Amino acid sequence: MTRDDTVVILGILKTAYPNFYKDMGKNEMYNTIDLWHEMFERDEVNLVKVAVKEYIQTGTFPPSIAEIKSKIYKLTNCETTPAELWGCLQKALKNGIYGSNEEFERLPEEVKIFVKNPAQLKEMALMDSDVVNSVTKGQFLKQIEIIQARVKEEKQMLPEARKVRELALCVGQDVNKLLNE
Repeated sequence: MTRDDTVVILGILKTAYPNFYKDMGKNEMYNTIDLWHEMFERDEVNLVKVAVKEYIQTGTFPPSIAEIKSKIYKLTNCETTPAELWGCLQKALKNGIYGSNEEFERLPEEVKIFVKNPAQLKEMALMDSDVVNSVTKGQFLKQIEIIQARVKEEKQMLPEARKVRELALCVGQDVNKLLNE
């Protein structure tokens, strides 16, 4: 999204919430444009417009950047319930002995993280079904919400923040040092 696109988006918000923006000074408006542009420059302008308009339909106060980012995430990501994800895993287990590689590749990202790899899927497929439907299911349902939250956080993370985190985790460096480089 370009800076001009950002001005258009903020114009939509100004029209929808005129009282909020009426006393805003020139410097404050420039700062608002700069921040919104920085936060949405990697997003497609039409997607941001849709998210803003979706928010306007029900929001009685102007949105924060976080609220629009949340709308964008909901528009672009299908949130699946833990029970639905368990169903995906059960389906994969039915063909997991001979087709573990193919079944693993078809799994949603969160389930792949739980299963870890095709060999683990095959091992689970070989387990007694009573164990899978009790012990494994319990472990899955306990962990999947945490995994879903991590995946969501990762998807919403700014590329710069992701890079800092990856470097800090891999290299074990001080985060402050990385930010100053």
